Amino acid sequence: MTYLRIFSVLSVFLAVVLGAPNCSIDEVLDSCPSDCAYDYCPKDEKHDRTPCLKPTQCTPDCKCAFNYRRYNGTCIPTTECPPFACTRKNEYFEPCPLYCPGEDCSSATPTGECPFLLLIAVNCSPSCRCLPGYWRKDGICVPYEECHVGD
Repeated sequence: MTYLRIFSVLSVFLAVVLGAPNCSIDEVLDSCPSDCAYDYCPKDEKHDRTPCLKPTQCTPDCKCAFNYRRYNGTCIPTTECPPFACTRKNEYFEPCPLYCPGEDCSSATPTGECPFLLLIAVNCSPSCRCLPGYWRKDGICVPYEECHVGD
């Protein structure tokens, strides 16, 4: 009976290992991958906010490595994803912005610099950022001088 269990476990293990796809250097093997929007180069600034659902069945597959996104079937560094249009005034596209906890007027500084810049490795999330010296007020980038007008 013990040999049968060992054989069964070993058979399942080998089937999973040998049946697993060969991932490229820019990919990692995920035992239960979700097909999420943020795995692909974004098409607009709302792209990364699309909810990601867990699969009902797990099939090991290759996913792009940390800070890589799929583009035309290949994993490329997120910083090399094609830029998308920033449609609001006083914004620009940033492929991998430094992490700043607040971009709104409540965190505004006269210099336009982030007051709490953290130099940590974070997941690159391409986005539209305010131009230097501008801060978000009700979702719109305004000059520092306008941040606290009307508060």
